[in-house]
Formats: sequence, C-alpha cells, structure tokens
Amino acid sequence: MTLTSIWAVISRWRWVVIPGILVALVGGAAAFWYTPYTQTVEARYLFLSPVVDTKGVAGNPFLQLGNGVAQTVDILAVSLTDGATERKYTEDAPTLEYGATRDRAITAPLMVITVTYTDAKVAYDTLDSLGKDMTRRLVALQQDAGAPRGQWVTITPISRDPEPEVGFEDPIRNAVIVFGGVMALLLAIVALADRRRSTREGLVPMARRDRTPRGQSR
Repeated sequence: MTLTSIWAVISRWRWVVIPGILVALVGGAAAFWYTPYTQTVEARYLFLSPVVDTKGVAGNPFLQLGNGVAQTVDILAVSLTDGATERKYTEDAPTLEYGATRDRAITAPLMVITVTYTDAKVAYDTLDSLGKDMTRRLVALQQDAGAPRGQWVTITPISRDPEPEVGFEDPIRNAVIVFGGVMALLLAIVALADRRRSTREGLVPMARRDRTPRGQSR
C-alpha cells in the first residue's frame, strides 16, 4: 500500500479518524495525569574502621577479610535486600522499591541506600528506617562475632537527599500504551470498514451484469 492510497483511505474516513485521534490524545493525557509519578530519595553512609589501639586484644574478625570494612558494607547490603527484609518494607506499599549497595565508584567504604515510591513521606520514612536497621544489624553482627567493642566498625551518615528526585517514567509509559492502543484499534476499524466498502463496490457491478437481459450486449 502506497502513501497515496493510505492518505486516500484516511481522507475517505476522516470523520472517523479525526474523532479517533482526539480520543487517543485525551486517553493518553488522562493516563499520564492519573498515573502517580515516582519519587526517589537517597542516603549515604560512611563505614569507619576502629581507631582505638587494642594491641594484645582479640581482633574483629570482619577486619580479617582483607579490606574488611568494605566487606562489611557488602555483607550488610545483602542483609538489607534479602526476601524477609524486602517483605517487611513492601508489605504495606507493594510498589515501593529500594536498594542498598556499596558505592564502587570510590575507594571509601560507602553504603548507598535508595528508596523509590509514589509518596515522598513514605519514601523518607523507609529510608530512615533502613538506616537504623542497618546500624542495628552491624552491631548485632559484631556482637555475635565476639569482636571487642573497641574494634567495632562504625557508621557515620554522610548525606540525605533534601528533596526527592521525581520520575515520570510510569505516567509516560501508560500514556504511550493508551494512545497506541486506541490508535491501533482505530486503524483496525478503518481498515475493516474500507475493506467492506471495497467489497460492496466490487459486488455492485457484478450484480448489474447479472441483471442484464439475455440477448443484449453486456
């Protein structure tokens, strides 16, 4: 089908095509407007090795891992993202997403926690709760390992986003889906209607020929 024939079909059914395009635009705009946008907040925590001299006292086993402080960050990141912890934070907010990982772009042992949700207050509350949970787990890990308190790895908050980062990916995606779906339906209707029209036009001459009296030239 050439562009000329496509344009001819659109022109022929313009009183269907134009309202259909308007419906698609309105539907896409409504989907964009009513789909909640996401808000992402982030906090960073620096892990510090002990500075107290404890010579002659049993050491912290986490510091025997080779770059032990960084390894501690990785252990806690895994702990914060396991299934049970994820269910705890998403039970009342199924669409909430969060992550905890060591920042590998720098050499310092830095934990980055991010939370994404449609409600900024819930996102910030979850971010703060994850930070407290991380601190409690670090204490428990070192206590269970029998590390002397003077050799404990500690956590210092470095930064916390003052404002959430807004994301419009979900509204845009839903708007495109609605617009594309309506347009696809519109094209299917127009194509079907035009095919039936062509079929009817093809049958009319045949019917006329069939009604021509015998003996007369066709």
